[in-house]
Amino acid sequence: MIFAQGQENLVSSKTMGKDDKEDSGFGFKDKAKAEETLRLLEEHDANYRRLTVRGLLGRAKRVLSMTKAEEKIKNIKEAMEVFENWLADLDKNKEKKPEKKKEVEEKNGEDKEEDSDVEMEEKKPEKKELPADTVPGLGFKDKEAAENTLKELEGRDPDYQKLAVKGLIGRAKRVLTCTRDETKLSNIKESITIFEKFLDDFDTMHLSKQNNPYVSLSVVRTCVEMAGDSVSEQQKAFIAAYTSVNGEYKRLRTVLEKEDGKSWDIVRNSNLKELKEKHAEAKLFNEKDEPTPEHLEMLLWAYSPELARVKKLIPETKESKDDTQTDRKRRHSDREESPSKKKKE
Repeated sequence: MIFAQGQENLVSSKTMGKDDKEDSGFGFKDKAKAEETLRLLEEHDANYRRLTVRGLLGRAKRVLSMTKAEEKIKNIKEAMEVFENWLADLDKNKEKKPEKKKEVEEKNGEDKEEDSDVEMEEKKPEKKELPADTVPGLGFKDKEAAENTLKELEGRDPDYQKLAVKGLIGRAKRVLTCTRDETKLSNIKESITIFEKFLDDFDTMHLSKQNNPYVSLSVVRTCVEMAGDSVSEQQKAFIAAYTSVNGEYKRLRTVLEKEDGKSWDIVRNSNLKELKEKHAEAKLFNEKDEPTPEHLEMLLWAYSPELARVKKLIPETKESKDDTQTDRKRRHSDREESPSKKKKE
């Protein structure tokens, strides 16, 4: 799905000479453009980078088959060489991992060989399974794309909204410098105007004050123990999602709640908006410096109005190995039973 959206952003012109001037900033017109593309892809997950580079190579080969200009052919071939070398390095890194495993087995002896294999196999997929931390579907090619982008960002952390929009404006302005098509210039300028108005309103309304910084997962675990039976089913589901991304809150932007299909960052902010209004005058700590029930209700959403004091007064609870294995099995089961995944397949 992410790759399809990336390709859609890449392909907005049917002419050969404009393949490398898309909204995404990805391209293959020459070596410099290919190197810039790889730098831009660094913010995406490994699978997205690999699929995108392969897609660009395929398009570059198609362009070569229709191009007669020697200079352009030379430049595109140099760009392709950059991508091919990048993919080759990727494959080499994959091959090195089994060799390292073999060295570990030889050092540890035959008795520890099997345990070493299991441990390495369990740890390796954990990194690959983590979802992306950037919202897909954001763009600036025209007014509609800009408006859809703002809709995609609605309800998310205000600081992320501002950062994402500023990033899109920067990319849009770079595209303007290498685009001659008048219609495309007009469309992108219209998008920039929409984004700049959003930023003006953002500052005028002081939306940064509505940001809800995250309490660490280890502190949230302690709060779950304190709350006992008062943890709601939705809070349990949120904490499970927070655990599934190893406490990396940015990744909640692409993890969806099963009930309504919204991402957990949006669900969290929606619940916290109500709780912050409801408990605006509530006392946060009792005489023993323990969080009050009202405060705990917010802490179970990984938020506190007094984050510094929480870090000082509430101890951390590290995840046990048993919890890790249980969570891994649960996620494996979810992937096997997921109807949405079956539909895609």
